[in-house]
This record gives sequence, C-alpha cells and structure tokens, in this order.
Amino acid sequence: MAHDTIEIYVRDLAEDRAVQWLRGVFDGVEQVQAAPIVTYEGEYDGAPVPVQITEHVKNGPYTSLWFNAPDLPWASAQECARAAHEFLGAEVVCYLDRPEEPWMLVQMRDGEEQRVDQRELDAL
Repeated sequence: MAHDTIEIYVRDLAEDRAVQWLRGVFDGVEQVQAAPIVTYEGEYDGAPVPVQITEHVKNGPYTSLWFNAPDLPWASAQECARAAHEFLGAEVVCYLDRPEEPWMLVQMRDGEEQRVDQRELDAL
C-alpha cells in the first residue's frame, strides 16, 4: 500500500496514550526527536515509519498523528482513524481524500462514523 502521508486527529489524546497505541501497531517504537516537533519512529514490514505527534492543533482539543512513510498498515486515513478509534475509544477525525470537497471530514465517535463539514466543527 503506497502512501505519501496519513494524518488523523484524536480528541483529548495525550502523547503517552498515543505512544501506547503506536507500540501496538509498529515494532520498536522509540522517540527520535523531542523538539520542535515530537517525533517517534517505529518499523512496519522492515521499514522505518516516522510519526509526528502534535497536541492542541488548530486551537482545539485534538492531537495530530502524522504518519510519513510509503508503506503503512492502512490503505487510507479513514482506515487509520477507525483503528485509532477502536483502540483509543476517543473521537477521531480525518480528511476525506476528495479534492472537490477539501473541507469534508470523517468523524468517528461513540462507535459511529459520519461525514462532517470542517467549517461546522467548533474545535477543528
């Protein structure tokens, strides 16, 4: 599965909880940079996967998890968001891969999935 990047946003997610999830997905997850952007690196199919963790993005209660690797365990941001929601039990949003609707997100909350307009969300 080839990707440029995947980014998801998880509501009220602390770095240590994010790392707990990452360690269940990737091998050998370790912090490789503390500043200016917290970055961890794990391994998937023998290749490194850098993950940047940024808390309080877009002036809101969301933490960004940005995966930058050509091969990831998910075929899309939506699949990644579903996996994070299932493990973390928190609200997760991600952008749809729809250039004609760049403001549309998928929101996963309380086991439900819906499309939402970014302009209507208070914090994102």
